[in-house]
Amino acid sequence: MRVEFTAHNIRLDDGTLTKPEVGHSMDRYPWFISARRILEVVFHGSKSQLRLVDLGCLEGGYSVEFARMGFQVLGMDIRESNIAACRYVKERTNLPNLEFVHDDVWNVARYGKFDAVFCCGLLYHLDRPGRFLEVLSEITRKLVILQTHFADGTGGGTDWLPRLMRRALNPILRTSASKYALSRPVRNESLRGRWYTEFASDARFRDREKLKSSSWNNRRSFWIQREYLLEAIQAVGFDVVLEQYDSLGPGIADAMLQGLYKTDSRGTFIGLKTNLTL
Repeated sequence: MRVEFTAHNIRLDDGTLTKPEVGHSMDRYPWFISARRILEVVFHGSKSQLRLVDLGCLEGGYSVEFARMGFQVLGMDIRESNIAACRYVKERTNLPNLEFVHDDVWNVARYGKFDAVFCCGLLYHLDRPGRFLEVLSEITRKLVILQTHFADGTGGGTDWLPRLMRRALNPILRTSASKYALSRPVRNESLRGRWYTEFASDARFRDREKLKSSSWNNRRSFWIQREYLLEAIQAVGFDVVLEQYDSLGPGIADAMLQGLYKTDSRGTFIGLKTNLTL
């Protein structure tokens, strides 16, 4: 299978980069920097005995950087093309603590428990995200990092509007519901949120191996409303629940008021098990 890198610019051991046109390597990606900060806060000192799983690892870039931090890392992805890229990277980096597996993330419990879970760009591609959070709690000893879209609870949806009208209105509405044609707010798994159509036709569903920014088996996905997402993380067993904003860069206020945080409704959410009883 032809190896292609669509998103991860990984620095290999010989100094070459997998996607140099990006301009900076994976260790400078804001989402990695943000994850590294919380990981260093939670896990002091040597990480050689700590297990971390990177769910929906795409081309393996985050997995590589977590392995370079010292974690025992398992990267998991369902697309054969992504795993081919991961294997290419594995062969060109001296990281015996890094492993990749071709599997559905719903099967993650087969691989044991992990001290940390990194779930980036995945939760919002599921139609049962509430159940998946339960799975994550079952396999997580300490920390889960969720980098995900979420739904806002204001106004209606725009999925009922013609596509050209949605595009015309989006600069005015400037919300994720209009940008992504999300449904009106509804409930799913007792959680409030909005539905997103992953595959608008049978042809696109059949071509899902190539559509890397889509789900796998479910044809629509559910974006949990931010407030309910925070509550759901707590409900499944993480007694400390945080939202981490430093990945937005120095302009946090601007990003939240009118930038990508507002228009894309995407953030970093932290669940932590302290094992403290009150």
